Amino acid sequence: MALVDGAQLIIPQIIRSAVDALDMSLSSSAAVARQCGFIILLGLGMAVLRYCWRNLLMGSARDVERGIRDEIFTRVMSLDMACFDRLRTGDIMARATSDINHIRMAFGFGLIAMVDTVLLGGSTLAIMLFTHPELTLVSMIPMPFLVITTRILGKKMYALHETAQESYSRMTELIRENFFGIRILKVFNFEEFINRKVADSAYEYFRKNLKRAVVTALLKPMLGLFFNLSTLVIVVYGGFLAMKKVITAGELAAFIQYLAILAWPVVAIGWMTNLFQRGMASLERVNQLLETRPVVSSPEHGIDFIEKGRDIRFENVWFSHDDETFVLSDICLDIPEGACIGISGPPGSGKTSLVNLIPRLYDADRGRILFSGKDIRQFDLDFLRQNIALMPQEPFLFSGTIMDNIGMGRDVDMKKLESILEICCLEHTIGKMPRGLDTMVGEGGVTLSGGQKQRIALARTLIQEKPVIILDDPISQVDTKTACAIISGIKTIVSTTTCIIISHRISALAPCDVIHILENGRILHSGTHEHLAQVDSFYGEAMHVQQFEENHGL
Repeated sequence: MALVDGAQLIIPQIIRSAVDALDMSLSSSAAVARQCGFIILLGLGMAVLRYCWRNLLMGSARDVERGIRDEIFTRVMSLDMACFDRLRTGDIMARATSDINHIRMAFGFGLIAMVDTVLLGGSTLAIMLFTHPELTLVSMIPMPFLVITTRILGKKMYALHETAQESYSRMTELIRENFFGIRILKVFNFEEFINRKVADSAYEYFRKNLKRAVVTALLKPMLGLFFNLSTLVIVVYGGFLAMKKVITAGELAAFIQYLAILAWPVVAIGWMTNLFQRGMASLERVNQLLETRPVVSSPEHGIDFIEKGRDIRFENVWFSHDDETFVLSDICLDIPEGACIGISGPPGSGKTSLVNLIPRLYDADRGRILFSGKDIRQFDLDFLRQNIALMPQEPFLFSGTIMDNIGMGRDVDMKKLESILEICCLEHTIGKMPRGLDTMVGEGGVTLSGGQKQRIALARTLIQEKPVIILDDPISQVDTKTACAIISGIKTIVSTTTCIIISHRISALAPCDVIHILENGRILHSGTHEHLAQVDSFYGEAMHVQQFEENHGL
């Protein structure tokens, strides 16, 4: 870039010599041809060098973009569930796309404009001062107003860009959410309502962008005005000096050429201000995400081994999502190694919250949970989760094949896979599919039924062979006959594994060693299937209702 700027500054000197020679009738056509050829050579050299520095600098900006995008994804993947309860997916997407593009532009074209302004602008001013200090200083009279204007409009652009990006985040989240729930919108004929909401959000983003565009558009004409005033001063005052023979005609021509060269740095000030203000506002938004730290994290020297059994104990555990209303209250619970534990209770009683505490998807507010006799907060988080397999209440499948969703990148023993598919009642279902395990399931498993998705999610959990298996409502979307077959199959493979099953189906809980009934965040009753059928009204009523449905084929 320095070489290109240096070559650009030589050209007005060649023009000065040519004009002075022509003015004094000292130049020949051969000399003019040589000077023109020299300008052409300089132009070609500048074109090659400009291509090189644009590749290098813009390549570096792309590298910055790649690095920030990688760092954002790594940071987001390290966050815990409590963070995702607060963060919106659309907001994360906006920061990882639009904001990063603005940062890239600031580090790319913004950096180019800044360096070029300093190198080219500074060198041009130095030559102009050397040529005629008085004329240069007079031509710089409008420049203080330029600095003041740039500073005022720059602050305004920063604030407007920040609000525009926040509006873009909201619009992105709204669109993402509605695409995700497009089937619900179609079924209930909500398209008109959603169209209005998206149109309002898009108009808000347009309106805030328009305000930013007005300020940006105002900056360039103001820069042009001050530059044209400087040109006027040079033409009038410089022409007067040339007529008085204080400067030569060639020096005046060179001076005008240098002012033309100075036009780019002057314009670049406005462009650079716009890019940097956008880039800094976007960088602040990205930094807010990068500086987010998970509440749940590994201790500095976490335990990564277990000396004895993998029993689990809850000691006076309290938990809330919002630090105000407790979802779990004073939970005391022992789960011996190898036991099969059932958990049931009315909706909203805290069943899912209870099992989410075991792999530390959340941390308890009070009390502690012991794993193998040690507080789970003392374990390395990766090691703790390597010992626990959790099937969530809402089964989720990734875009890809059935095999991709079961194996999740791991090498799978095919004999074991066949056994797991049989336990999950999937062998006949997959056998009927044209491509078997290589069948594509579509986004979120859209091509499958709810029961099929749930059984694939169950197979993904069971194939991992972990010491502790937690199944959150694993058979809620399958028929009674299939559910009984699945539960019987699960019992055969978890005989040496600690298994926790959450379910409303009594048939799923009946084989468990101990069943705990939760209500309003507390353990109301505990015991075997026979004991709870007599002492717990919720369990007894649910059992009778489900037996009636099974007997009558409902």
